Amino acid sequence: MSPRVTGPARPLPDSIGIEEFMDRVATDPLPLADRYRLVAAARVLVEELYVHLPLKRARYATDPVQRLRLLERRVPALSELQFHAELAAVFRDLRDLHTVYQLPAPYRGQVAVLGFLVERYQDEDGTPHHLVSRIDDSLRHADFDAGVELELWNGVPVERAVERGTAAQAGCSPDARLARGLESLTLRPLRTAPPPDERWVLLTYRTPEGRTRETRVPWRVRAAERYRGRDQDPVPTFGAHLGIDAGNEATRQAKRALFAPESARRSVARAPRDVLAYSRARARPYGYLRIFSFNVASARRFAEQVAVIAAKAPAEGLVVDVRGNPGGNILAAEAALRVLSAGPVAPVRFSLPTTRAALALVRANPAFRRWTASIRDAVETGEPYSQAFPLTDPDAVAEGLPHYAGPKVLVVDALTYSAADIFAAGFADNRAGVLTDGGAGGGTDDDADGGAGAVLGTAASTGAGGANVWTYDLLSVWLPELLPALPRGAGFRVALRRATRAGASIGVPLEDFGVAADPLHRLTRRDVLGHNEDLLAAAAALLDGRRGRSGG
Repeated sequence: MSPRVTGPARPLPDSIGIEEFMDRVATDPLPLADRYRLVAAARVLVEELYVHLPLKRARYATDPVQRLRLLERRVPALSELQFHAELAAVFRDLRDLHTVYQLPAPYRGQVAVLGFLVERYQDEDGTPHHLVSRIDDSLRHADFDAGVELELWNGVPVERAVERGTAAQAGCSPDARLARGLESLTLRPLRTAPPPDERWVLLTYRTPEGRTRETRVPWRVRAAERYRGRDQDPVPTFGAHLGIDAGNEATRQAKRALFAPESARRSVARAPRDVLAYSRARARPYGYLRIFSFNVASARRFAEQVAVIAAKAPAEGLVVDVRGNPGGNILAAEAALRVLSAGPVAPVRFSLPTTRAALALVRANPAFRRWTASIRDAVETGEPYSQAFPLTDPDAVAEGLPHYAGPKVLVVDALTYSAADIFAAGFADNRAGVLTDGGAGGGTDDDADGGAGAVLGTAASTGAGGANVWTYDLLSVWLPELLPALPRGAGFRVALRRATRAGASIGVPLEDFGVAADPLHRLTRRDVLGHNEDLLAAAAALLDGRRGRSGG
């Protein structure tokens, strides 16, 4: 006999049903002419300004330019949802979360949510388990609560459902796609993909006591962020130094609103706790710094906040955790790294494509002057990329601030992306976590471990996003004739300048490769349902070993 199907006692707060949302969409369809404008703009971006096009063509055997040509011919035959899905898929198959199509209003600023999170851990024999780790109060009923283990998802074994979700993700490594596939089970930013096909999900789950139950949970739609009563994108439109997965930043803010509402209420003021949190490690003499995001307006102000934390962190060691960090302000990430390093750091360098549009951009924008000569000369040299230059001097941004000289361990995962990738690369390449005779950071090529053991990961590498991303709106300020205005707030984000690493990894691209974790810690049940106790114990053990090697 099948378990009785139950549902939540009340709807998720501050949300509307997906059917009501889709009814709103249907009342005002996008005209055919606007669809053609979007496809034409996408072709210009991909052909002329997308810096990773040669890499993606070689690595994934994809031809987005030809796909856009074909889409242009099929536009009249597609429904509106089919059109949005097809255009989004062209960008998704690049496996680049920087380079995306952004759907117009009313999708803008909205996230489809179920109201709970699913996290995964494996037994020692590799058997996966999928647990509800966080849940909104409105959904708790009939034993459905944090800690239940999912068995079936709409009648499909949950492991297979995760595989299906993973196949639809743009991550460039198996771990990155798996992490995003898990998150997409319950959170989907509508700015970068159409809404879920289903109106609800049917879950079969097992309680901690071993009872099998079923529940039906409806999809709801809510704003990723509200500012003065208006829904808005959670990522700035005109930031020139951004490196961020805008979709993951939207889901991060939705998670904060659902599962940490006190923090979410302070988000309008961009309180430090929105992006930073600090505590002392339990039963060990170490500090613990969590950097949730680098999505901040002022790099200097952010560096000052990190410096305040660094000043009170114990000298014995610091665990710096950037798991789930979708990136943000690249200058803020590199300035924070400088504060957390005993000596100077070599910043990541950036280069542009050597196209006609890129040359027009660097000639129009004085801030790009350094890149002009190498793009101009590419006609003769045949180089696909310009010379590489840093975006900033981290020492200048962090000038006058105290620095943390103690040993450090960095904790990363497959959702560590973009500016957080850059932070992790700088941490590894500048040996910021290495404990030498003179203290942490500023290691030399003679260091025995070369930085090994300083980057602890729950996946084999970070998310592998390596670029400075610009929006279509920002590019159109400098290239108005090439990039005319788009309809209804639709847009694109594109990887404009690719990032290459410094130090011993000088010249190595971050895109698609990321930063390797050493060592690896697979999450446990205690990590998922508790407060990452086993993960933090592994980080502390690394610091214990470093102190032992130095006689501390």
